[in-house]
Amino acid sequence: MDEMVKTAATEKQSIKEPVSAVRKDAALSSIFIVMTEAVEGQEDEFNDWYTNIHCHDTMRFKGSVATQRWKLAPYQLRYNARFNGPEQQWLCIYEMTDTQENIDVHVETCFTDLLPITSAQRIDKAEDFYYVPAGGTKSAVEAYNARDSDVLLIRMNALKGKEAELVRWYREEYLPRTLKLIGFTDGELYKAADIQLIDAVPRYQFSAVYHIADAMVAVESLDSHLAQPGTILDCPFADPASIGVACYSAITNRFTSEQAHHLPAVQRRLEDEFRANMGDRRHMTESPDGLKIKR
Repeated sequence: MDEMVKTAATEKQSIKEPVSAVRKDAALSSIFIVMTEAVEGQEDEFNDWYTNIHCHDTMRFKGSVATQRWKLAPYQLRYNARFNGPEQQWLCIYEMTDTQENIDVHVETCFTDLLPITSAQRIDKAEDFYYVPAGGTKSAVEAYNARDSDVLLIRMNALKGKEAELVRWYREEYLPRTLKLIGFTDGELYKAADIQLIDAVPRYQFSAVYHIADAMVAVESLDSHLAQPGTILDCPFADPASIGVACYSAITNRFTSEQAHHLPAVQRRLEDEFRANMGDRRHMTESPDGLKIKR
């Protein structure tokens, strides 16, 4: 496995030296928004791996705080269905205090036995990017303010040269307005971080993440809201073709780094059993157009 990873890294790009050891700036807090898809017919294997192995592995990384998983809810926009998206069923959001440390550990261990990736995941459908608050003084972990609830994401890109205007309008005018919608309990606007794990441009430059009390009520409330003027759909600073709205239902509880490091004996045995029965694993050469880890 180690030789396979070295070969793939040599063929695709030069090895990137971890920089956290020499970094002199303050650690960057972020949320890591990960959208994935399972190979058809292998959803159970994919979810067993993600929840019981992958979340445990990543929560043992230095700087990790917590993570939680969701699935696309049965409730999505109806009258504004053309703005539903993206297509991936599964969402995971990681909270972290040190983004560069997280990247370095991923680079060093991804696709090895320390961070195995199941063949039940479609690498070509994976999207994972770090996001930081777009304005404000809170760290990403503080701004995210985990609620252990369902979530609704509104993702978008700014028109060229209008990034600052979009952030100002969204935070000062639009975020307070949307937080008054029925079913919405909290939320924040995030922008893609300057440092990322993979060699790709984020599909969404900005992502508003809302905690919601009731998925059906929140989606219906938003659908009705979007029929009014002055919403994100006719914002003069946002690219309307880029807007994607999706509601997700929680499929796990919030799982913390503290829990990962101190699993009860029974849970540890279950994790070991999942690893022993994990099955086939992905490696970097399988999907040239898929996930490209920076090295």
